[in-house]
Amino acid sequence: MDFSTELVREVVALLKGEIRSWIASHPEARAMELESELREGMKQVGAACLEEALETQNARYPQAEVACACGEQAQYLFQREAKTLSVFGWVSYRRAYYLCPHCHQGQYPLDRRWGLRPGQVSAALGSLLALEGVDVSFEQASRKIAKMLLVQVSENTVRQATQRFGALQEDAEREWQAESQDMDNLAARCRTIQDPPQRLYGALDGILVPVRAEWCELKCGCWYEVEAAKGKPPPAVGDTDGLRAKQISYYCDLADAATFRDLVWATGYRRRADRAPEIVFVADGAAWIWKIVEHHFPQAKQIVDWYHAAEYLSKIAQAAFEQQSPAGEAWLKRARAQLWQGEMAQVMATCEEQANKPAAAAEVHKAITYYSNNRRRMDYARFRAEGYQIGSGNVESACKQLGTQRLKRSGARWTESGARQTVKARAAWLSGDWTLLEKRYAALT
Repeated sequence: MDFSTELVREVVALLKGEIRSWIASHPEARAMELESELREGMKQVGAACLEEALETQNARYPQAEVACACGEQAQYLFQREAKTLSVFGWVSYRRAYYLCPHCHQGQYPLDRRWGLRPGQVSAALGSLLALEGVDVSFEQASRKIAKMLLVQVSENTVRQATQRFGALQEDAEREWQAESQDMDNLAARCRTIQDPPQRLYGALDGILVPVRAEWCELKCGCWYEVEAAKGKPPPAVGDTDGLRAKQISYYCDLADAATFRDLVWATGYRRRADRAPEIVFVADGAAWIWKIVEHHFPQAKQIVDWYHAAEYLSKIAQAAFEQQSPAGEAWLKRARAQLWQGEMAQVMATCEEQANKPAAAAEVHKAITYYSNNRRRMDYARFRAEGYQIGSGNVESACKQLGTQRLKRSGARWTESGARQTVKARAAWLSGDWTLLEKRYAALT
């Protein structure tokens, strides 16, 4: 709704007297107090305008019958008053009530047409509540909404809105899974998909989060493309910042690997991974990750995150040498340089040099086992030469943003469904999919 300058001037002219009177009666007031009073006034105006708009949509003389879902005609009985909690506070309105004599189902056509929720929050307010609920605790969100919108809602109301958005995201993911497993649909995409990503990256990881009295693994994933960071010099050993991610989309679930596998494929399908000429996965060495990759994307380039690989060398150095030992620093520098070049035979030989030290033997064994299992995923010199990103910071950021920042807040107590829906709603927001969920939410009556 775009108000003309002339209309704004007329409204201001009507309010001038009230504003001057308030200023005269509050000689010590400052701009902040005046702004607060104006916000409260605009809230009242907004509520009155919304009520007026609904009143004009409710026919003075309703039609005698309307179509019922059962195929028969529902008959008009009377007018009923309702209230809904909007971004302007509680709003009252009247609407016609119809009852079908065949299936005995009642209906309010005005509620259905306008997406109204009698006794509940409006679609617009529900979206704002959920936006706060995916960002901070429900109690904090309740207080922030009261401060920003001047609307009082309980933390339970925020929780319900947030988790309703998460449930809608679950619905969307089920639809993606059905589409991605439809062979006719997959065949049709071969003819219709235009301009797929030339090199699409995927990344997977997990983080433990509190659910009831236990710790459960939240599996996280992201899809993204990369671009060169402008003005970056040639990378030194360990510098993986030459490429940066763009167009990142996130997904997650509290699920076992077999269940999560289908979500990986469905979200990849949505990002046109099935049509991309090249898929690249960057992750740590967890076996469940690479099993999923090999199941759905056997042609993908597989890269073990540089930082995870280098961490094994740091642990050997810490165990084998005294702290800040020149010999230890020299050994670690040599080993990291070999790893940076993907010289895995030399890396493992360098690790073996410390195997005779009892304090380091266990760390040496872990490192060599890890490197042996992931050797082909650590050809870092070739990966860099071919322009691949070799750091998995994007999915680690996903774990932090989804699991740590929202689910692991101090004092948080989650049911499994509550945690899942809240974090899925947050993933949708971070992925830029909020508008799609808003449309689904507005369609609920």
